[in-house]
Amino acid sequence: MKVTPAILFLASAIAGTASACVTVIQEGPPIVAPSASNLQLSGAVGTEATLTLSGLQKGWNFSNGGLGSPQYCTGQWLNIVNGSKPWKKLVWGSTQQTTTWRTGYNVDLTAKKTASYNETSNFLACSPSYPTFAPQMSVFLLTDDTVALPTVTDDVLGDINPASCVKTKLHIQPL
Repeated sequence: MKVTPAILFLASAIAGTASACVTVIQEGPPIVAPSASNLQLSGAVGTEATLTLSGLQKGWNFSNGGLGSPQYCTGQWLNIVNGSKPWKKLVWGSTQQTTTWRTGYNVDLTAKKTASYNETSNFLACSPSYPTFAPQMSVFLLTDDTVALPTVTDDVLGDINPASCVKTKLHIQPL
């Protein structure tokens, strides 16, 4: 390719744009919940984290103690919502608020110790209280391993079937 002044101008204009991001399409391994039928972590910005048959598979961004997707031009981050219950809501946000994830490929996702809870790699997965077309579960960070599984729903768990809840890990598959 012959480099012309127009190409150089275009390249410098793109490089000088703070919000410019070249989208790289890269497949990556899913994050699976072994005790929840190997359902995969999924969701979108503005929603709670869920487990579905086909989860996010665009690679993972592990920078600054976060878990983001896709790997490049990260548009959504998995954030922990603080609260007094032993299960914490997980939500997808457009900005990284949680910086305490221990992540990597071929490891269990772990929330590092904070002032509110000890380090944990345990999660709670619960089916909704209504019928769904395909298997789906809400997923929560479980910050107390000694607590009994919920028998009733609460403001954090929302519209789930407490009898369906299981403890699980979230395993980030190897590349």
